[in-house]
Amino acid sequence: MKKKIFLFIPLVLSCIVLSAQDLKIIALKNEKLGSPIKNFRVSRVKDDRTDTTSVGTIKNGMLGKKNQLINLQNGAANSVSVYLRNNLVQDTAANPIEMHITQFKVEEKGSSGLKSENELTISLAFYRDTAKLFETTGGGFTETTGDATRLIEELIRGTLGNMLQQFDDWWAKNKIYYLAQKTKPVLKVEVSLDQELENPDIISYSPNRPLTLEDFQGKPVETGTTVATTYSIVMLKYSSATTPNNIIYVDVYVLANFSKSKSWCRPHDRNAETLEHEQRHFDISAIKACELVDTLQKFPFSADKFPLELQRIQRVKQDELNHLQDQYDRETMHGNGAAVQEKWNSWVKEKLQSISCFHS
Repeated sequence: MKKKIFLFIPLVLSCIVLSAQDLKIIALKNEKLGSPIKNFRVSRVKDDRTDTTSVGTIKNGMLGKKNQLINLQNGAANSVSVYLRNNLVQDTAANPIEMHITQFKVEEKGSSGLKSENELTISLAFYRDTAKLFETTGGGFTETTGDATRLIEELIRGTLGNMLQQFDDWWAKNKIYYLAQKTKPVLKVEVSLDQELENPDIISYSPNRPLTLEDFQGKPVETGTTVATTYSIVMLKYSSATTPNNIIYVDVYVLANFSKSKSWCRPHDRNAETLEHEQRHFDISAIKACELVDTLQKFPFSADKFPLELQRIQRVKQDELNHLQDQYDRETMHGNGAAVQEKWNSWVKEKLQSISCFHS
């Protein structure tokens, strides 16, 4: 007697129409699968096929001229479940995975004299909860001059082992990403001051780099009594990265910047008094930048609302900054009230000394 078995893992989808014939039962042999499953355990085997009464047909009878339906003992789902329970080494603490049989068929491919050829196709889908994670198709060919069911049974067991190992390898690489989606994200926010180093038009605030009259490079407005304008802003930028276990790291940077091209001073007012008044505007921006850093560091951000929460805080602090700058100009009469200007100079100096974000 001559026998051949060929294993393959193709990705094919097909169907077979069965006729009503006597049913031949295949019992899966209790023989341990070679490789243990390390990353999941089969919690349930379910047969999703429309017709579960058989798994195909073989040629039987004298010279293989008779079609005969075949099925696994007690049905495919039950037979595979019992076989895996008795012969597959699994980690009981591993993630539970449902295994769905979406295709299971044996198809007679031809016969010549006493020799018969059969093709086995099995498709399995693996589910976690109600989500399909992975689907694969495998099978192979048998060729024999004897009882085809014996070789088909061996091929079924070999195919199941290969497909289980295939999913085990895939799940080992991908489970952390799937489980992360099921895990509530954790947000970790780091806030710090930053400087703009690439744009020559921008001066980032530093106690060691006071403004000079040469920094006011903008064109003065033709009307009005304002002698100088300092364009200083407090801005935010942030970047984020998510780890496979769903931890979101966010780096928030606060910048207090002065624009040379948007700041200007009239030629006849380019003096020390004007520069001192304008420097206080930049100092006030720096004070509010420090307050913004402190507020952001203490705020309990949520992962799903982080951008909106960040914008809301920035908007509040920007309104406070605008109000303080207007108050400063109003009370000092834009630098023309010497006594009040000196009070503001003292207040700003004390405030800058009391904050730590611009001190190493």
